[in-house]
Amino acid sequence: MALAVLVAVVGWAVPAAAAGYDLRGTAVVEDGLYLPGDHVTVKYTITNVGDTTVYRAHGFAGVVDGTSFFVESGWGDLGSSGGADFAPGESREYAITGSIGHPSAGPAKLRLSVDVIDGVTPPLAVADVTIPVAEGSSAIGGQVFGDADQDGVADPGEGLAGAHVQLYGYGVRETATTGPDGRFSFPDLAPGEYSLYTSDAPGGWLTLGGSGTVRLDGTVPVVDVPLRAVRPLSETLRAKLSLDKESYHAGDPAVMTVKLVNTGSRVVSGLYGSCDGVGYGRDLAITSAGWGELDYFGAGATIRPGETRVFRVPGTVRDVSGSWGFLEQYCDFGNEKAYAGAPVGRDTAKVTGRTGTSTGRIVTEAGDGLAGQVVKATDVDTHRVLTATTGADGTLTFTGPAGRYELSVRGPWVLDGPSPVYVVAAPLNGNGWVFTRHPA
Repeated sequence: MALAVLVAVVGWAVPAAAAGYDLRGTAVVEDGLYLPGDHVTVKYTITNVGDTTVYRAHGFAGVVDGTSFFVESGWGDLGSSGGADFAPGESREYAITGSIGHPSAGPAKLRLSVDVIDGVTPPLAVADVTIPVAEGSSAIGGQVFGDADQDGVADPGEGLAGAHVQLYGYGVRETATTGPDGRFSFPDLAPGEYSLYTSDAPGGWLTLGGSGTVRLDGTVPVVDVPLRAVRPLSETLRAKLSLDKESYHAGDPAVMTVKLVNTGSRVVSGLYGSCDGVGYGRDLAITSAGWGELDYFGAGATIRPGETRVFRVPGTVRDVSGSWGFLEQYCDFGNEKAYAGAPVGRDTAKVTGRTGTSTGRIVTEAGDGLAGQVVKATDVDTHRVLTATTGADGTLTFTGPAGRYELSVRGPWVLDGPSPVYVVAAPLNGNGWVFTRHPA
């Protein structure tokens, strides 16, 4: 039996009238068929029909039979250290909330009661309630289909063979591969909530996330779940962007020009722009008003078949771009229906005015520090050259204008490492890189 409340009462005596206690209880649960993991509220009503006040009553709950049930909240004063008092004729209702346990073992027969914890008085206000819990087993089946006509439904011939489908549930993780018609099946599943995800769709098709939550309650033998795939939007929508200058300072205004071309045969609508998906903060700070039609929170832009549209998007160079030494606009343009495979546009510009540092090591192929090696760092944007010489353990530091640098050495050698190296100003840290010197 699951104990909902455990209270130790010290230094207090139950009145002698305890023998006359007469609390009555009723419990009801909302109709429905519940699954393991579901949250359920049981309304527990306690009424003192006797003529004696009941002091310091505490609530208890336990499963008599069937699936486990865990009380999470709702005891109120019945769960406090002092308990609850019930005057003659007084009635109160408690909304006891809990969750159905795993796995299903049939209906959960729950018993609620209160106890004055005197070691003498039996449980009071006892109320039994049965929570319907799904039983048996069923299957999830479905089809992965390439929506060639973009009508949102699987048509004959659209099934995708060889796609992988992953099933996740409580304690369950299974994988199936679609057959020639794109169909898959996961049999003999216990009641519960499951989710499906697809991957490795053939022929360049892109799957659109997962299925959402699939509830199996055993009332139908097979739940059919279609999983839609689409062509990459970049196949028919081209994106190109450019910045209005080659060099800025942090805080400068800037304008990004975006050109979108629809080479397909269908109208593309709801388009919005999104930049800096990796979160480095090197992109322009752009307001909703600056994005205009391409704002995520708006209706989005529409481009008809064969149409080219140009958007001027104003923004501001972020302060952190000054520490990086460059501005990077890496933006994709899609919509909620087909953001997968959205076209991408990219442009960069130098951000000047700050001096940075970057520390790393040059090592041999055996991993030993290479001492006395002169290394040249060339700025990707300005071609300015910095030089530094490694110390005894192969460590060296470059100091100069913040930016991106390519490393090289003289002689019959090449350097292999995480190129480019970032010479950055505070608060950024460009340290920790390692390059290995190899024969050319």
